[in-house]
Amino acid sequence: MLATSLFALAALSGFAITAPTSGCTAEQRLYYSNQVIVAYAATTPSLTYTTFNNIPFGVPDLNGPCETVILPDGGPPVPVGVTGNGVVNFGTATRQAFSKVTGQYVDFPQNGTTLINTNVTLGIRSGIPIPITFRGYVFLDFTADCRISAVRAYAKIPTEVLGLAINLSGGLPYIPLPI
Repeated sequence: MLATSLFALAALSGFAITAPTSGCTAEQRLYYSNQVIVAYAATTPSLTYTTFNNIPFGVPDLNGPCETVILPDGGPPVPVGVTGNGVVNFGTATRQAFSKVTGQYVDFPQNGTTLINTNVTLGIRSGIPIPITFRGYVFLDFTADCRISAVRAYAKIPTEVLGLAINLSGGLPYIPLPI
């Protein structure tokens, strides 16, 4: 339910609307969205940086604006980058704390936005997983020339611990103590 609410909020808010992208095709937007996951799957920090650096964050270039926020569990937006370079640096730094990132993609051609549905497993790079996974919904807003002008990541933290699915939306579970 929270995911549906977050999705609806993103779709309806002025936060998520950009100009139509007549010059930027769905194929291009989906390619760059996939490159975010490719960057998070890279095996070295330099390869992660290079892959992120080749994604067109910022308008008109990496030095330009690209407002990037994380919204944890429906909380207020937490800014993590304001330029394309800031997004590249944030992605490279956070990659060090993730052992696995997956992605499925949806394109919204009417407003030039793509959505990455992702599961992120914490850990130290690809080598040492920590069995805590969270689900994320990452929206990328593209301009007509295929530059990314904004990124919004809605995170549901955590969704799985030690391989067991959890749902804290109703509060902490009641566990009776032995008498």
